[in-house]
Amino acid sequence: MFKFIFDLATEPLGLPIEWYYEWLILGVIGFIAYLFAYDKVGDMYHSHVISGRMLGSFFHWLIRAACFIGLWAVTYGVIWIGKFVIANKILVGSIAGIILLLIIVVRILLWKHSRNELLRVKAEVKENDIEE
Repeated sequence: MFKFIFDLATEPLGLPIEWYYEWLILGVIGFIAYLFAYDKVGDMYHSHVISGRMLGSFFHWLIRAACFIGLWAVTYGVIWIGKFVIANKILVGSIAGIILLLIIVVRILLWKHSRNELLRVKAEVKENDIEE
């Protein structure tokens, strides 16, 4: 019963890549989600949080769906960013170069400022009362 709901929820989740890569990646994500859910529900059984087959099945499919959707979202985001970077190489390279240049300039300025602080010697001059 819960598998049917899981399949309905995860069926429209695809990836913006070729179908054979999509099947492979979604298969790996599904397997990781299965192992994670199996481990967590096993821990729940051993710690006596749940008992019974129906409750174990419910939590297994709930944890599995949450893990699957989370991993799918991360994977989708990484693929989308990768495609954007590949499509806009010059723009991304320019922005990365500007950021790197700004970091270098700020580091040099901070280094010069801290170096000058070390070279400065503070001297206190006390006036001596010399009576003539």
